[in-house]
This record gives sequence, C-alpha cells and structure tokens, in this order.
Amino acid sequence: MSLHTSNETHRSGIRSMVTRVTRAWRQEILPGRVTIIALVMIVGALIAAVTAQPETLLWRRGIVVGALSLLLALNLIPPFTNTRSRPESLWRVALYLTVASPLYLVAFGMSSGPASSVIVMLLFLLVGQATWALPLAAALIYAVAMMIGVSAIIAFQVSLEAALQIAASLGFGIVFVMMFIQLSQRYEQQTEHAEAQRARAEELLAQLQASHAELRAARERELKMAAIEERVRLARDIHDGLGHYLTILNVQLQAAARLLQRDPQRAAAVIATCREVAQTALEEVRRSVAAMQPSPLDGQSLDAAIEHLINEFRTSTALDIHFEQSGDLPVLPQTLAMTLYRAVQEGLTNARKHSNATRIVVNLTCLPETVHLAIRDNGQPVNGVGQSGGFGLTGLRERIERLGGSLHAGPHPDGGFLLDIVAPADARNEVGYDPGVTGR
Repeated sequence: MSLHTSNETHRSGIRSMVTRVTRAWRQEILPGRVTIIALVMIVGALIAAVTAQPETLLWRRGIVVGALSLLLALNLIPPFTNTRSRPESLWRVALYLTVASPLYLVAFGMSSGPASSVIVMLLFLLVGQATWALPLAAALIYAVAMMIGVSAIIAFQVSLEAALQIAASLGFGIVFVMMFIQLSQRYEQQTEHAEAQRARAEELLAQLQASHAELRAARERELKMAAIEERVRLARDIHDGLGHYLTILNVQLQAAARLLQRDPQRAAAVIATCREVAQTALEEVRRSVAAMQPSPLDGQSLDAAIEHLINEFRTSTALDIHFEQSGDLPVLPQTLAMTLYRAVQEGLTNARKHSNATRIVVNLTCLPETVHLAIRDNGQPVNGVGQSGGFGLTGLRERIERLGGSLHAGPHPDGGFLLDIVAPADARNEVGYDPGVTGR
C-alpha cells in the first residue's frame, strides 16, 4: 500500500514538474507576437539558405546556415526574447542586437541568389525588435547603421547603383515597420491601461459592496440593540410606574374587602383612594402612550401641520374654520412649535365641546423675535373651560410660561372666546418636551 502511494506521489511530482516547465516555456520562450514572428522569419531564411542557393560553395552555405542558426538560438533564449521596453532589460536588448547584427550581416554577405533576397528581409525583423524594445531615437540610429551595413555589402558585391536602389526600397520598408511597431505599442499600452482601470474599478466596487454589507449589518445590529433597549426601558417604566400603582391598588382593595362588613365608612374611604390611584395610573399610561406616538410635526413645518389639523376638524365637525398667517415663519425650536400646535388643538377641541361655536379663526403672526397665536370662536364662553388639568389650558399655560411666554384665555369683548398666546421665538427657550402637558 505504501509503495503504491509512493509511486503515485512520484508520478504526481513528475507531472507537476512537467507542467511548471511547460508553463515556463510558454511564458518565457514564447512571450508574445514579436518572438513568434522572429522564429517564423528566421526559419524561412534557413530554408531558403539550404534550398535556394544551389550554386553557392558548400562552405559559404555552411556559414550562412550557421549564422542563421545562431540567430535562431538567440531568439529562443528567454533573457533576449523578453524585449519589453523596461529600463532593466535594455542591456539585454543591446547585447542581443550586438550579437545578432553581425550574424545577420555575415549571413547576408555570404548568401547568393534567391536566398539573399529572403535573408535581406531579416533586416526588418531586427529593426522591429529594436523599435519594440529601445527608445525611438536609439532605434532610428540602429536602423540607419544597419542600412549602411547592408548597402555597403551590396555596393561591394554588386554596384553602388544597385546598393542605392535597394537602400531606397529597404528605407520605405523600415519606416513602415517602425511606424507599425509604434502604433502597436501605443495600442497595447492603452489596452493595458484600460484593463488596469477596469480591474481597479472592479476592486473598488468589491470594496464598496463589502463596506455596504458591513454598514447594513451594523445598521441591523444597531436596530436590534435599539429595540432591545426600548423593550428594557418599557419594562422598567411599567415596573416602576404602573406596577407601583397596581401594587397599591391590590393592597388597598384587600384592606377594603376586610373592612367592608365591620366598617363600611372606612371601606368606602379606601375605595375612594383606590379610585384616585387608578386615575393616576391611567394618566401615567396616557403619558407613556403619548410619548411613544410620532410627533405631528415630523417632516413638515408648523403652519403646514396646523393647516392639516384644521382640515381634519373641518371634515369631522363641519365647523367653519379659517387659518390666517402673517410674517415669515422662522425656524422655531421643536418644543415651542409643538406647544403652539397643541394650543391650536386644545382651542379647536374646546370650541367644539363647550362653546357651541360655528366659526373659528386661527391667526399665526410671526415677528422677528416673537410668535403670536390667537384662536377665536363665536360661541358662548363657559366658565372653567379647560381648567381640569391634563391636556387643558392650565397645563398649556404652565408650558408657555416655562418657554418665557404668556397665555390669556377668556371672553372676547366682541363676543366669543379668545385664546391668545405670545412666546419668544428664540432657540434659547428650547427645553425638554413633555407630551403629557400640552399634547394629546
């Protein structure tokens, strides 16, 4: 069993090594299009050197084949095939061109017949490699030097006129090759830049999505904690408030049950006390419920909230209610705005319940430093209206006075009932709001 496992491990290691070598060969020996084109052109020149110069002496043919073979070998060496324009690779490119250029000139000078027409085209390969890897000025100098070398060989072997004609043809080809290489490089750089930008955008998007998910999770945890804290607070309020009153009620009712037969008067007194405790507990519940209700001023201004309240009263009571506003409404403290809203609510309620009014006028006057609210109806004033506490005028007056203002309520000289409130609009009057005092 162990031998089989060892063999499998050995074979797996061999496959892994072959895979790494193959990958390295693909990445290093064949890095890109330039190397592939170079290999194809040099192999084509080798085939021409062997088959297209039958009249050439064998030793000259051997020199041509040997020089081209060395040039092919140079293009198969990874340090020389990676001809990217990077500062650390310039010395490799310079070394490659220093060795490859003499090999090319030797192969071209020793060739003859149709083979020389094929081998001369390798000049485009060398100039293209120089343009791809070197700065443009250096590539131009190299191209001019190679043109001079090729022209000198042609002039020595054929004639100066033939050298000039071939140099002109090669010159046009070299210009085309260099322009094509430059455009290809620019396109590739733009493509790489676009891919880098896309990768960066995808990375930022992933980070943003992760941050959004974390924020959403944190928000959910915060909401859960808030709900837990609210439940704890409600449980504590019920225990400390309503639980206290219920405990008193239980004790008092037990005492009343014991006194009911032998002392009815004391039992009645205890029951009256229980009624007071129950009323206090009821008011405590009402205050707690009012505190949990959303504010009618959430998301809207005071004048808009008053208009909405008046529209509701018109619909439910069929009263003729008019709302008048003068002056620019400043940004009022939340407590003052809520108190004025409750004042309008209290005035409309009293007019409907107690004075048999048919017409109500609500006037809100905004001055630079004060706010004046007047609510007048055409009903018959009733003594003691709203004086029973709770949400009545007494609690409202206390609230206004705490804000530094004043409240006057009573019959109007021209008839009807007038509720008149004047309060400073200064934000310094902001205090904690108790919905049990001025709201319902």
